[in-house]
Amino acid sequence: MGVRPEARVGEDMESRKLSCDQAVLRFFEYLDRALTGAPLEALETHLEECLDCCDRLQFSRKLDAFVKERLGETALPEGIEDRIRRVLAG
Repeated sequence: MGVRPEARVGEDMESRKLSCDQAVLRFFEYLDRALTGAPLEALETHLEECLDCCDRLQFSRKLDAFVKERLGETALPEGIEDRIRRVLAG
């Protein structure tokens, strides 16, 4: 994640701000590089401003790597991703 200017000309940054709960729900898409466009920018903007979510994202990275290492090509059990998201959202 690079450093960006505080605001961009012509953009309404306030309307794209995410809550911490919304940000956490996007972490796994972000880690899988499945998040693009405005949702990606909104998450990165939130992460630039929120140290708590940066810590949660770091934990999510470690958890994602651990699960992928342990499961290999095995599919996740039904509903596990939703349960993890709820726990991370706090």
